[in-house]
Amino acid sequence: MAFQAWGSAQPMAAARQRGRRKAPPARGFAALLVIAATLSGCSSDDAAPEPEGPLLLSSHFLNIAHRGGRKLRPEHTLIAYQNGLDVGADILELDVHGTSDGVLVLMHDDTVERTTDGSGAIKEMTFAELRALDAAYNFSDDGGQTFPYRGQGVQVPSLEEVFDAFPETEFVIEIKQETPSIVPEFVQIVKDKGMLTKISAGSFHSSTVQELRQLMPEVPSAFALGEIIDFVNVSDEASYVPPGKILQVPPEQIGISIINSDTVARAERFDLKIHAWTINDPAEMEDLMNLGVDGIITDDPITLDQVRKQLGK
Repeated sequence: MAFQAWGSAQPMAAARQRGRRKAPPARGFAALLVIAATLSGCSSDDAAPEPEGPLLLSSHFLNIAHRGGRKLRPEHTLIAYQNGLDVGADILELDVHGTSDGVLVLMHDDTVERTTDGSGAIKEMTFAELRALDAAYNFSDDGGQTFPYRGQGVQVPSLEEVFDAFPETEFVIEIKQETPSIVPEFVQIVKDKGMLTKISAGSFHSSTVQELRQLMPEVPSAFALGEIIDFVNVSDEASYVPPGKILQVPPEQIGISIINSDTVARAERFDLKIHAWTINDPAEMEDLMNLGVDGIITDDPITLDQVRKQLGK
């Protein structure tokens, strides 16, 4: 996610839980028949109705797999994305760069060293050079004792490839590369693949966010860093106009509380969504869900799915 230079978030102290509206008691045999018919299609008492429109803007709490769930599978690979969805994620989080020959690819870092067996800047490499690398080379789920996906042919995926593989999935997407701009190419791919209603888009870079909003105004955008600070410090809500639809933020940074009862309530008043990142601790997940965030971005979608079910979210 954006603002990766900031440190890790601390557990939340205050929490409140959103209540569910209780149905009034039914009277009479006819009412009982209506209730029985309504419940007959539900698999359990906790089953929630399918949202109308995009999940990203729905009232459903969202389990968002950070880089596909990087704790469980090699990050930003097709096997990570598939696994993330299989274990309970609703949304996949993607980071986008461009190659020297104009292909948009998925990787978090500007360079390939941390996750692959290669070296170099992505924007200085061709797509063919990237595809020759082992995208799972450095993944280990046991502290480096073993590398279970090394040498298994796992490749760096392109954005088009991911959209083709998961056409019904929704995505939280961050444009990592600022120069040269890849926004026009990104927008064209999103439109060509019919994904306009299935993504949110944002960036650490203000200029990139503005370009996204200009070329793709129908897509909900995430707040840039300066916009987040402005939101937290709003003193006159009557004159405040939110620049985006989604706040993707850590709970706390550099001594500043970002997600708290005041900002959650303010987001609700402005019909904004708050996604907290990057949260891997079960207790912190629970605190944030009770506080009322709309989604959590996590490296561990299995644990988040378990906590969500325990809380009935």
